[in-house]
Amino acid sequence: MKLQKFTNQDPIYYYNTNEQVQIPDTYQEKPFRAMWVSNVVNIDLPTVEDIEKYKSKIIKILDTCEAYQLNTIIFQVRTNNDAFYASKLNPYSRYFTGKEGKEPPFDVLAWVISQAKKRAIAFHAWCNPYRVSMNGDLSVEGYLDTCDDLNYAKQHPDHLILSKTGQIILNPAKKEVKDFICSTILELIENYDVDGIHFDDYFYPYGGLDESHGDQEEYQSQKLSQELTLEDFRRYHVNDMIEQCYKTIKQYDASIQFGISPFGIWKNKKENVFGSNTAPGCTESYHALYADTVQWVKDEIIDYLVPQIYWEFGHDIAPFADICRFWVQVCKDSPVDLYIGHGAYRLGTKGEFLNPLEIVHQVKYANQFDTVKGNVFFTYKHFIDQKDAYPGMQALKKLFNGEKI
Repeated sequence: MKLQKFTNQDPIYYYNTNEQVQIPDTYQEKPFRAMWVSNVVNIDLPTVEDIEKYKSKIIKILDTCEAYQLNTIIFQVRTNNDAFYASKLNPYSRYFTGKEGKEPPFDVLAWVISQAKKRAIAFHAWCNPYRVSMNGDLSVEGYLDTCDDLNYAKQHPDHLILSKTGQIILNPAKKEVKDFICSTILELIENYDVDGIHFDDYFYPYGGLDESHGDQEEYQSQKLSQELTLEDFRRYHVNDMIEQCYKTIKQYDASIQFGISPFGIWKNKKENVFGSNTAPGCTESYHALYADTVQWVKDEIIDYLVPQIYWEFGHDIAPFADICRFWVQVCKDSPVDLYIGHGAYRLGTKGEFLNPLEIVHQVKYANQFDTVKGNVFFTYKHFIDQKDAYPGMQALKKLFNGEKI
């Protein structure tokens, strides 16, 4: 079927071409079908202060997975340098127990994992490696005062840098920070029966660093600075952290998967001939976040990649089809599995996402490629949405249950 815009029936072309996008009539099922469960600021789940309410919501998540034929949950267990599990390195999260450092009534994460495993639903532990705070509403000192004494950031304020908006992150260029992240991952996989470790798209902050509270001093002090530009220096340290985490996981248990869901655009074609067919003005993870996602695939230091392709087919500068085709080429003939990240949260909002079949069309389009091994949807609450996303998610449920859409 040749695609047309839902809003005005104009043909949808690949960016800057006269080739109209087509999707197959049939749906090709893939082995990895997952949802993200977001715990930061309690997007998908409440705290465990009412433990019976919390448990009932976990059961509903798993029921929803079965209703949609999903076989994996990517469950956020580290949001802001904290933990949703028993840890000697990180305090319990404020989004988990209501107050950072406060203990839950029992080992809740172990229970969640056991409930998933009873239904043969794989559990990937989603971690944010660097983020300490969500925003810059408080000063560094003011925010750290709200943190538990176990928080690494509170213990090592000299290992922190700030975004231009005052958001706090761990300094990626510090060896101690990389060691801490690896130790945190090792503790997690040693103590919990997880099938995978999953990082999201937050590396260096969107919008850039505060020059007066950034990494210039670290850059000048390291010998690498004699060989690398500041931008390459940052990418080097992110790459090094990824590789160290991969080795940590594989040395403990080679069967545990390590995956990352990066921002959907690596580089634009104008920047690099190998880049995606997207407009020159698009944000690029390579430059904005210092995340060289393509290099991780080349170096085989991840097991899977889930690019967040949260734009619609008819997007003016970053169309879904062009970006999907780019990632297919990146992962073609690679041992790194490619799963497509879909922005289900946008269904029913505006533009082409007013089309209830936008996500269904994306899944059909992506899954025609042998290189694509699965689909992941952001985020759980939109599976149970009774308003804007409801028609589109019901169509997706029918697709996944074998009905012709």
